[in-house]
Amino acid sequence: MWSFSFLLFWDGNGCTDTTMCPAYATCTNTSRSYYCSCKRGFLSSNGLKTFKGPGVECKDIDECSQSPTPCGPNSICRNLPGRYRCSCMTGFSSPTGNNWISGKQGHFTCRDVDECANPRSCPEHSTCHNSPGSYSCVCNPGFQSRSGRKSFQGLKEMCEDVDECASPRSCPEHSTCHNSLGSYSCACNPGYNSRSGKKTFQGPGETCQDVDECANPRSCPDHSTCHNSLGNYSCVCNPGFQSGSGRKSFQGPGEMCQDVDECANPRSCPEHSTCHNSVGSYSCACNSGYISRSGKKTFQGPGETCQDIDECSQKPPPCGPNSRCRNLPGRYECSCLTGFSSPTGNNWISGKPGHFTCTDINECLSHGVCPEHSECTNSLGSYRCSCKVGFTSGNSTCEDVDECANPRSCPEHSTCHNSLGSYSCVCNPGFQSRSGRKSFQGPGEMCQDVDECANPRSCPEHSTCHNSLGSYSCVCNPGFQSRSGKKSFQGPGEMCQDIDECSQTPPTCGPNSSCRNLPGRYECSCLTGFSSPTGNNWIPGKSGHFTCTDVDECANPRSCPEHSTCHNSLGSYSCVCNPGFQSRSGKKNFQGPGETCEDVDECSRNSTLCGPSSVCTNIPGKYSCSCLPGFFSPGVWSPEKPEAFKCADIDECLQDPSRCGPDSVCTNTLGSYSCGCVVGFHPNPEGSWKHGNFSCQRIPFKCKDDVIPSNMQVQLCHAGAAVEPKYVSFCALMNATLSVLDNVCENKTTVVSLKSTAKRLDSVIEKTSKWSNFTKEETSTLATVLLESVESTTLAAFLKPSANVSQTIQTKHLDIESKVIDKECTKENETFKLKAKGDEMKIWCSTIKESESTGINGVAFVSFSGMESILDERFLKDLQIPWASSKKKLKMNSRVVGGIITGGKKDGFSKPVIYTLENIKPKQDFESAICVSWKPDVEGGRWTPSGCVLLEASKTHTVCGCNQMVNLAVIMASGEVTMEFTLYLISHVGTIISLVCLAMAIITFLLCRTLRNQNTYIHLHLCICLFLAKMLFLTGVDKTDNQMGCALIAGFLHYLFLACFFWMLVEAVMLFLMVRNLKVVNYFSSRNIKMLYLCAFGYGLPGLVVAVSAGLQPQGYGMYNRCWLNTETGFIWSFLGPVCTIIVVNSILLTWTLCILRQKLSSVNAEVSTLKDTRLLTFKAFAQIFILGCSWVLGIFQIGPMANIMAYLFTIINSLQGAFIFLIHCVLSRQVREEYRRCTTRKTKPSSETQTSGILLSSVPSTSKTG
Repeated sequence: MWSFSFLLFWDGNGCTDTTMCPAYATCTNTSRSYYCSCKRGFLSSNGLKTFKGPGVECKDIDECSQSPTPCGPNSICRNLPGRYRCSCMTGFSSPTGNNWISGKQGHFTCRDVDECANPRSCPEHSTCHNSPGSYSCVCNPGFQSRSGRKSFQGLKEMCEDVDECASPRSCPEHSTCHNSLGSYSCACNPGYNSRSGKKTFQGPGETCQDVDECANPRSCPDHSTCHNSLGNYSCVCNPGFQSGSGRKSFQGPGEMCQDVDECANPRSCPEHSTCHNSVGSYSCACNSGYISRSGKKTFQGPGETCQDIDECSQKPPPCGPNSRCRNLPGRYECSCLTGFSSPTGNNWISGKPGHFTCTDINECLSHGVCPEHSECTNSLGSYRCSCKVGFTSGNSTCEDVDECANPRSCPEHSTCHNSLGSYSCVCNPGFQSRSGRKSFQGPGEMCQDVDECANPRSCPEHSTCHNSLGSYSCVCNPGFQSRSGKKSFQGPGEMCQDIDECSQTPPTCGPNSSCRNLPGRYECSCLTGFSSPTGNNWIPGKSGHFTCTDVDECANPRSCPEHSTCHNSLGSYSCVCNPGFQSRSGKKNFQGPGETCEDVDECSRNSTLCGPSSVCTNIPGKYSCSCLPGFFSPGVWSPEKPEAFKCADIDECLQDPSRCGPDSVCTNTLGSYSCGCVVGFHPNPEGSWKHGNFSCQRIPFKCKDDVIPSNMQVQLCHAGAAVEPKYVSFCALMNATLSVLDNVCENKTTVVSLKSTAKRLDSVIEKTSKWSNFTKEETSTLATVLLESVESTTLAAFLKPSANVSQTIQTKHLDIESKVIDKECTKENETFKLKAKGDEMKIWCSTIKESESTGINGVAFVSFSGMESILDERFLKDLQIPWASSKKKLKMNSRVVGGIITGGKKDGFSKPVIYTLENIKPKQDFESAICVSWKPDVEGGRWTPSGCVLLEASKTHTVCGCNQMVNLAVIMASGEVTMEFTLYLISHVGTIISLVCLAMAIITFLLCRTLRNQNTYIHLHLCICLFLAKMLFLTGVDKTDNQMGCALIAGFLHYLFLACFFWMLVEAVMLFLMVRNLKVVNYFSSRNIKMLYLCAFGYGLPGLVVAVSAGLQPQGYGMYNRCWLNTETGFIWSFLGPVCTIIVVNSILLTWTLCILRQKLSSVNAEVSTLKDTRLLTFKAFAQIFILGCSWVLGIFQIGPMANIMAYLFTIINSLQGAFIFLIHCVLSRQVREEYRRCTTRKTKPSSETQTSGILLSSVPSTSKTG
């Protein structure tokens, strides 16, 4: 039942009985007994610090009566039970805050409060003066308080300005007083100055004197006259001027005397004249081109006239030479004669800009004036065209003259070349001009023959030059011929080449000879191996005939070296090394003893001689072939049949037994093989497949393949369930976590980076908002995979030799400290401490040795920040008390931490691993700490207390000892809310009995027709509501996995239990109305109330209460450990409030009903009063109140020393409510018993007397739940 949240867990020590020590005392358990000690702030009545027995009391110490007072000066001390409260007097404050209670941090002292530091302490326009414990405000000069007080406090008072101008004596005559905020000023009126010269002043001692404004030349504007008067003055414009405003007299420089513009009157000056206004006057001047009749340049009045001037009649003419002048009214017009132009343009009129002059137009500057090949000559006002030399005119064009048409233009032996406008003569080849010029003109020049042979470069070397008229020829000397083959030729481009007689066929020197060509001749000599009787180096012209005969060199045994054969040939011989040998120079054929024949290493010269995967062995004069290890040849090698020898690879992986051993993967390679381990295993560091002692050991951590087969949730993500919307977030975080395991297990050669792994897992922990949407199973599964991923990554980092260093990794949500134990663990009692995020792990050297680590010894400590809110107290599974797992008032109070070790042994250590965990919130005195470890194999992942024990618990830290390397945390359990097995058993057995009894009562009320009346219908609805409430509680109160479902269960329980109480209220009201309106024994007017209205009341009002409660605080439904109303936020009073109200109302109504019923029964029929014992009525009425109402009140009073008794009473009575109702309304009802008897024995209907008596008796008690 929900009420079990008020009960206690019991331990086995002497302090279990809370009555052993008095109030305000602490019970301390010892090995065989206990002792009591008063808490701080209390003193035992016998004066002893420790005592036993209930006779001693802990009395409060009144610290405030001590002298000096513990709160210090300027303070108020108030004594409290076991402590005291300090507060500062008005005007003082403490840095530790007011209402300081002893035991809090800091030292309480009262210091003066400087109210003046607060600008709001005094009103505006005042000065604040601080004093010890108080302050005062004084208005500034020129201000006075509204109340008239000189000093005051607070903002209710105001400083108002004093109006000094209200007194006529504040300022002198001829001045004006100006009041200002906090002061005033006097200023002389316009036209007066103060005697001191100040513009503003105070006090009547100053006077204002008249100012003579006319003494200041700036008082009146220019062109005006100033007139002074007392306190005033006036300005008047001079003749010829007027004020801008039009006034005759005025003041101030703001006005101006402006000149009167006479020129504004068009009649002031005559026609063709211009009026010029001046300051105070004007003048007229005739316009340009006009002259006054009197000859004056300037004049006034309309009597004068302006006449036109004829400029064209003047001399010299105004337009200048080569121009025409035309007179116009008041001006003239100029234009140039033909052939002339003006830069100002033609038809220039006087007055236009620029100066008119006529200049000659140079027509020759214009393109196209004269034809091509002509020259233009300009003249004044005209121009002339003439043809250039070498051209003649015709039809207004200039045509070229052909001088070469005249044969006399050039001399003999020359050629004439005509050109545009000229010609040239050029001497023919072989001739040159007498003057030496290449081109010339005129017959005076001559062309003479050139002697080319005088120039040695005319003919090439080895040739002779022959000169002729106008030409020459070259002929090669004997023994030479021209390159072109010509006998005679010209120019140095030809060459005379030597004739090579040695290249002629047949050879000039004969066979077996060597012919050497010489310039113009040749030389003969015999080839090596031949000789001539005429001697060598024969030149034509010597005596004899030159012939060559063969010499046999092989006749000399020294001609060839050892291991060679000599072969004579015509004119020579050759040495050839025997097979298997080669000459030192590498030549196949050679001569002379200087060469040697060395053994040929066929194996080094040709790597493929024996074929692939083979070994070639050199032998003097030959070689042999064999296969490399790991290869074999089906045929034996033979020098005669080398092609039959071929080496093929041996597949070692097919051999049995396997070369690599169990749990391994053999990979065949060409000529060899390699060994690897299957996923989840790693090679034994002490063995090597190269040396034949390879073996695989299981990796001391889990890989992805180890996680997927054993967990259904992970299999869903691995199988592609992430595409379903409800699994998207879960699978995204799961795959992100599993990717870490991929890197750890598949990257076998690279260094495992703890830092990058921590960052990736940190992002998974950080997404707390997504975790909150997962089911309990999904959360525990993901958390288990995450914890195993951290452990696997850390162990993998230890296994990599390159990562064999101690590391400290810190992220926002994850800290890891790893330590490699090399030669440091030399002493048995030596310990190592590792820290992470304020938590600590201490491990012994002996524990590290017990872990049976075969490789690197290493330990690591991990602390998770934020995991405590994910894996909270909902996941606690008490393996020793499984029925209490969801009934505790628990809270997670530490970060989740984990210990990691490289050895294969993880538990059963002889010395415990000590974990010191920092408390998230300070531990309270009534709380007990539980060290829990994470068990992934318990219901998919749960916290259990097995394997770890509590060693020490302080306010800030909790110390746990574990004989295993685990992930653990600390859960705080409140001492007042645990429950023992006896209460659990009583509650559940009683509830089951009640459900059976309620079912029997419901069947009774439905099937027994003789019982059907308004009272039994009310009993029926009461039993149905109570039956549904108890059934829902028994099956659904601990279904906390789904938050929404848990809230709905809590809402229905709230409604059903409230409905029970409202039907109980309906029953009490109906009973009261029946008894009050009783006029005859068996008649009640309240039977006229329809059952529909009663149902609306009994079911409608509870629904209204639940609706309002859910609307005001929807999060009040459902708690972390049970599906009931939240007791921590006060939401439970939405149930207890109506319940207590109904209990009080029912108690009043039932007591009142009993009083009325006694009177009515005794007055109606004395026989009825005799038959119906009053004690039975009293029992049933008050049993109704107690069973259905007062039992719930017992749950509220489960506090203090009577908590245990109240818990047992409440559990027994509340769980057996259904049994009590069945007992009262069915078993103790004579009418119901008769119905049972009639149904079982099949008897006829009872006699009339019995039926009448039964009806009479049952009608009254039934309304009070007795029938």
